[in-house]
Amino acid sequence: MVTPAHDTGKDAASPTTGAQPVLGGPGARRPTITDVAKAAGVSIAVVSYALNGRPGVSAATRERVLRVADEFGWRPSAAARSMRSGPRAVGLVVDRGLTGAVGYGAHVLEFVVALQDVLATRGLALVLQVVDDLPAAVTLYGEWWAERRFDVMVVTDVRTEDPRLDALRRLRIPAVVVGAGDVPGEVANVRVDDEQAAERVGRYLIELGHRHVGSVTGPASLQRTRSRIAGMERALDTGGATLVHEPTGGSPEEAAAACRRLLTGDRPPSAVVFDTDHMAVAALDVARRTGLAVPWDVSVVALSDSPLCRLATPSITALPSVQADLGTAVGEAVLTILDSQPTPVRQIEVGGLAVRGSTGPRSR
Repeated sequence: MVTPAHDTGKDAASPTTGAQPVLGGPGARRPTITDVAKAAGVSIAVVSYALNGRPGVSAATRERVLRVADEFGWRPSAAARSMRSGPRAVGLVVDRGLTGAVGYGAHVLEFVVALQDVLATRGLALVLQVVDDLPAAVTLYGEWWAERRFDVMVVTDVRTEDPRLDALRRLRIPAVVVGAGDVPGEVANVRVDDEQAAERVGRYLIELGHRHVGSVTGPASLQRTRSRIAGMERALDTGGATLVHEPTGGSPEEAAAACRRLLTGDRPPSAVVFDTDHMAVAALDVARRTGLAVPWDVSVVALSDSPLCRLATPSITALPSVQADLGTAVGEAVLTILDSQPTPVRQIEVGGLAVRGSTGPRSR
């Protein structure tokens, strides 16, 4: 008897006869949705509903299906789904809290253009939506996945405790996570070597004689913020220097306010490092308004370069932007997933520091 697609809530008994498929070990075949259905004692339709978070399946059945899928290490085949559902697409859901900040918004665009260029080589569409917060992103993941709106999800701006990663694992969504240290299950990961890059900046400031350094960043919950602070602290600790961290929401206005607090405090730093180009440019104005000369009174460094840094007065010392390289690498990881190749893990290296007029030896 075939179990109906809309489960009534009464669990089917687990199968007691017949051998389960051999799915583990070297050379083992990829587990299928049919294998999961047989082992869970339900129909393929019920497995599909349970794995995709759709209604019509009891909680007990859904839990059993997810448990069996976990045991088999089953993942949905994006390529197979795309052949059934027509043109393929890649999803990108962005938090308004960061895109609303001018500095991050510009870099998101640079990333998106590079990503789309790679996807276009396969005729893939990029489905992008801005949401108000992370819970809204999680809800949208479930809705889009149930409606087959995309084949692979791209996840950016990962937090230290990110509910989106739990949703990826729970719904078994093929995904490329950008910038995370550890990601759940077999999820592709494209990382930026933020920690090593920030450590190089710290060593450079130590060589200039700076012993009290400020850092103005985006939200403290971002994993890249944590990585950058860790790298800078390691370099400064080695040189006997201290770091004071001012996290912000990421906007130039908030960065300017944080810079003002640092420069007018009881112990102002002799150098300040900023997450973005827009933050660093805002800091130049703050320094002028507080009567400080850059770089003689305070040095300024940006962790992401742009024409703004090069055109500012003085021009701003900066690390190169990696957003274009990152977008390209993420696009290539998406294609790897669609080709059912092994889950990729890549790391993007940050180039050398471009030293310009905003940094100099400590003078106070």
